[in-house]
Amino acid sequence: MRYMKIIIPKKFLNTVEEILKKNNAYSISIIEPLKTSIEDGIIITCNAKARDAEKIVLELKKLGLGEKGHGSVTIMPANITFSCREEGMASTTLSPLELYYKAKTMVKITKNVLIKVVLASIMGVIGLIEHNIPTLIGAMIIAPLVDTVMGSAIGTVLGDKELFIDGMKKELICAVVVILCAFIPSLFFVSKDLVLEYLSETSIILSAIVAIIAGISGGISIASGKEYEIIGVTIDVSILIPALLMGMALATMEMNLIYITLILLIINIVLLDIGGYIGLKYKIGKVNQKVKH
Repeated sequence: MRYMKIIIPKKFLNTVEEILKKNNAYSISIIEPLKTSIEDGIIITCNAKARDAEKIVLELKKLGLGEKGHGSVTIMPANITFSCREEGMASTTLSPLELYYKAKTMVKITKNVLIKVVLASIMGVIGLIEHNIPTLIGAMIIAPLVDTVMGSAIGTVLGDKELFIDGMKKELICAVVVILCAFIPSLFFVSKDLVLEYLSETSIILSAIVAIIAGISGGISIASGKEYEIIGVTIDVSILIPALLMGMALATMEMNLIYITLILLIINIVLLDIGGYIGLKYKIGKVNQKVKH
């Protein structure tokens, strides 16, 4: 296995990205450093099998990349890594370009994401039925819902309509999956009184405050290039719990409970996106135009 660090002129980004994907490169990261050996340079890091790495180098050379004045290609064993941020070559805040590529990954709906959402939903509804807090916390750790919120928030900040729509689409699909996973067992194990009990303990105002704080924190963490899984648990609280409650409410067939849980879910989703937007804006500043890609 090989680790590759490629420095290229920014104008070749799309072409090089296609070459990497075609030759099975993975863990691709796009970085806009503070300074590179060439003007307007971009650093791409990735991993690839030795044979694939050789093919990538050959295709890059056909484009004239890796030659003097046109960037460089560095190949190292996969256990050796390079961080522009640790070396002081890049800002501690992700550039709009880096955020764009990060969000493109976030908004993808994969089989693994759906499996995790289903597993988290089953754990979550069991936790609610049994009033089991550790089980609920475990469900929120499993749920990969943070990307669904932050992907659409990044699309909003960058002014990328397609990215925003893809993020919202994933957000809604995941919410529907949670609702359905809660609805089925609730037909057998949930009563109207249980849903009323949870709703009586839920303050829409306090829930809204938690949602917007979680969104802001998530946006700041992502824009800083830091891990956000822990903050993601808080974001999951604001989507997973209301969606589970809505599934439980649907099982009771009580329209007033369905309306209340639907409103709670919509408010939380909207405020999470607004919070994410605020956090991202705070870190990266105003982006005047859509990222060119």
